[in-house]
Amino acid sequence: MTSIPTLSSININSLTEKTFIAGTYQEFTFDVFDSAGDPIDISTFAFSWVLSPFGQPNSVSLSKTGIYRTDYVLGNRFTVYVISTDTINLAGKYVQQPIVTANPGYEFRMGQGYVNIIDAIVSWFEKGGISNANNNT
Repeated sequence: MTSIPTLSSININSLTEKTFIAGTYQEFTFDVFDSAGDPIDISTFAFSWVLSPFGQPNSVSLSKTGIYRTDYVLGNRFTVYVISTDTINLAGKYVQQPIVTANPGYEFRMGQGYVNIIDAIVSWFEKGGISNANNNT
């Protein structure tokens, strides 16, 4: 594995478009490779992830810390865990950017992807209703 990447040689995969309902738990997993397609040992790096409304790169709606995956044998994977409360009030089209920091001040943002968050449908029960077997509203 390559141990010291350069800015032009690092690639992050898994930036396909993702759609989910607001308020649901999500995992965003990223594998890091060099330009030759070989895994990069990222065990000493730091990871973060930002989400901005589409077309508004200066407005960050959500920022999370990524976790290095010690359970992955290639040593090049990190995951960002988005809990339900992170997105409960979000809806619309967003842009995600995973960030790999090799040394303080040396960040890699080598990709981005779209995230579509759909409003959750509020049920009658969530509005404080009482169940009625004959009326499913």
